[in-house]
Amino acid sequence: MNNELHDLQREIQRLRAQIKAQRYGLVWLDVPEAFDGDADDKLPVLEAVPHLSLENRSKARSNLLIEGDNYHALTCLNYTHKGKVDVIYIDPPYNTGSDGFRYKDKRVLDKYPDGTDVPKDHPLRHSYWLSFMAKRLKLAKNLLKRNGTIFISINEDELAQLKLLCDEIFLPSNYLAMFTIKVRHEERILTGDKDFHEVVEYLLMYRNSAAYKTVKKVYDNTSNDDYVYEVIELKPASQKMQFGKKLVEVFAPGEYEINKVEANPSRLKKHSIRGKLRTGNSSGRFYVEYIEPLDLKNHLFKVPDMGSDDLGYRYFLSPDKNKNGDYFQGVPVARTETKEVPFPNYMDWEEQFNNVGKQGGVDFGGGKKPIEFLKYYLKIGSANKNALVLDFFGGSGSTGHAVLDLNQEDGGSRQFILCTLGAEEVKGKETKIMEDVCLKRFKNIAQEYDFGIKYMKTAFVGQNNILSASDEDRLDLARNANELLALAENTLEQTDYTEYFTIFKDEVSERRTAIYFREELTKFEDFTSLVNNLPGDVAVYLFSWGNETDFSDEFSSPSVSVKAIPQPILEIYRQIYSVGV
Repeated sequence: MNNELHDLQREIQRLRAQIKAQRYGLVWLDVPEAFDGDADDKLPVLEAVPHLSLENRSKARSNLLIEGDNYHALTCLNYTHKGKVDVIYIDPPYNTGSDGFRYKDKRVLDKYPDGTDVPKDHPLRHSYWLSFMAKRLKLAKNLLKRNGTIFISINEDELAQLKLLCDEIFLPSNYLAMFTIKVRHEERILTGDKDFHEVVEYLLMYRNSAAYKTVKKVYDNTSNDDYVYEVIELKPASQKMQFGKKLVEVFAPGEYEINKVEANPSRLKKHSIRGKLRTGNSSGRFYVEYIEPLDLKNHLFKVPDMGSDDLGYRYFLSPDKNKNGDYFQGVPVARTETKEVPFPNYMDWEEQFNNVGKQGGVDFGGGKKPIEFLKYYLKIGSANKNALVLDFFGGSGSTGHAVLDLNQEDGGSRQFILCTLGAEEVKGKETKIMEDVCLKRFKNIAQEYDFGIKYMKTAFVGQNNILSASDEDRLDLARNANELLALAENTLEQTDYTEYFTIFKDEVSERRTAIYFREELTKFEDFTSLVNNLPGDVAVYLFSWGNETDFSDEFSSPSVSVKAIPQPILEIYRQIYSVGV
């Protein structure tokens, strides 16, 4: 028996070693993160800060600023916005060793009570960063629509690690592109202590699923500027050749003439037969199969019944020496007004990055991104002009500014949600990032755009974390989840409030959210009477100890939908907590 057990243990060890040796992907030490104050031991909610909100000048829907650690903001958004976000853009800390990235390691919290600095030579440098990013990216993935996309700016310090992490979270099949972004001039050297000068950064793009269809770049297709060639047959072809079912006239040098003339739709456009044109185009394949093997220099081939123009034939030119062959095409009969081409995976944004400092009227060191850059990729991320855009490293508010500018440009009604810390060290100085930088930016541009801002903070209620939440914690959560529920319904304007219930309204439509947040039914009759007389659709939330409520029959209107609180919120939080996100 002992021998069998010993053999079994050896076999288990062998299989473990084999799995470890054959695993492809990213392995790192998962470092537990510690949060400030009560964050580890209570339940997160969102709390409105009315005096920091900005009112609309018209009926446009408000956007959202959330002050607090983005882990807790994303936790709350997993209840309010699961599957609702079209595009996520983030510019996380690059972990360069000098960008201020800090990590609070639960295991050494007594030693580093203010957080662990992460210099370049720290043995857990990459593990700290990956632990930090993995938690947040997993939460963010839940927020994306099926056709949603995410863009992540990064430099070479964590590029390889980030790519593998995203492959693990979003799957390799959903990787779309790594854009190389030129951000500074070759001669604009910021620091001389490096062996090489970084001129580019990178932008990773993933989709949430195959439901996303890649957006193409649209060009005007009406130009005739490339139609500048004419072919003149000086003499009858000296020979004819059979290529498949086609009898082809072959003109030797001296029997034809090719001239470059003024552009005109009656002229021809020359195509060099190289690269994918050799196999992905019928003319290219014809040339490769029949003409190229002949090795005739400077001969012109007139092939009948070929081409999408109305010529009835197509000219091919064999090359001189070791060049590519060419063919000449007339203007296609079915030419469309526009054509679509893929976006390039390299872009020169050096000028925009060099001039970003004054955008929005706020200073944010070297961490700002140009709104032109952001607009370009937001349009790739979603063609929906009503898109919801999330940036949970909101910083100076560039992503929100880009959304507003894009709306003004194309008449869209996109909304944004920005999350960032309340205070952070910028250029060695403690700065209120959300209030004194991000919000200030939107105050500065308030007269340029039509928008509103709802300002919220992450807050914590109850006395226990989700795994040990008591009945009193549930009651406390229900009493403090009003803004969370209003946000879930996108009804951000509070119209009524009592000690037992509250009403929120959408700023554009008649849609409302009505919340009865107390277990006691003292004012329930007043509440139902008010709700039954409200116009438009009403989402009603009622306190319940379970997922269902016994009071659905109290509401007579078919436009009223009834939901329970706080149990569904707790279940979302429990899922997050239990999988260690």
